Amino acid sequence: MGRGGRLNAPVQINPQAQVKLRRVGREGQPLLVIDDVVLEPETLVAMAADAPFAPPTGTYYPGLNAPLPRTYLETLLPVLRPSFERAFGIAHDTPLVANGFFALATHRLEDFGPWQKIPHYDQLRPDHLAMVHYLCPGQAGGTAFFRHRTTGFESVDLDRREVYLGTVQAELDRDGDLLTGYTGPQTPNFEITDSVEIRFNRLVLYRSNVLHCALFDGAKLEADVHTGRLTANSFFRPR
Repeated sequence: MGRGGRLNAPVQINPQAQVKLRRVGREGQPLLVIDDVVLEPETLVAMAADAPFAPPTGTYYPGLNAPLPRTYLETLLPVLRPSFERAFGIAHDTPLVANGFFALATHRLEDFGPWQKIPHYDQLRPDHLAMVHYLCPGQAGGTAFFRHRTTGFESVDLDRREVYLGTVQAELDRDGDLLTGYTGPQTPNFEITDSVEIRFNRLVLYRSNVLHCALFDGAKLEADVHTGRLTANSFFRPR
């Protein structure tokens, strides 16, 4: 199959996928973990190998991005929709807009800025969702969720934004020299409330406004879809 054909190859959902709902932290934020989500996940890796990776613009993502095949979200969204509704309280008649990209984390620690060494949120609205699909066998790390010790926040919405950003900036000014590693258990002023280990063909889904971060310690940060930390990152919002 040629390059164009592979990029548009069908994606098949595994009917035996294992779905688990967890509640994270004091806020009880929903976290969906789905194992063995697609059949033949190696096909997605092959699609990524054909995709044009490039540094992203306008984001803090520490590496390279490439477009997802159209068939990926077209297949996953209808099947996952009932789980979205149960876990996140999305109304059945609410239309959702989806977008995403393949991601390869490639930056070394010395390339990270201060805000990339602490947990982050993606969007301020709790009805926006983020999804990470691990496509990297043999990798260490995962995704962790955090509480900001000073404010107690585990998520940030519009009402919390000003207080949170002001407090964190003051802490970065004061404690920036202590940020000597990737985000994790030792990150100053934050504590982990839960974490999900990387597993090939595992998918994690959470609200975009929760404080979270990829765990890069021990990961192979290479620009190679077969050996690097390859994920499919997707986002969902009401239309």
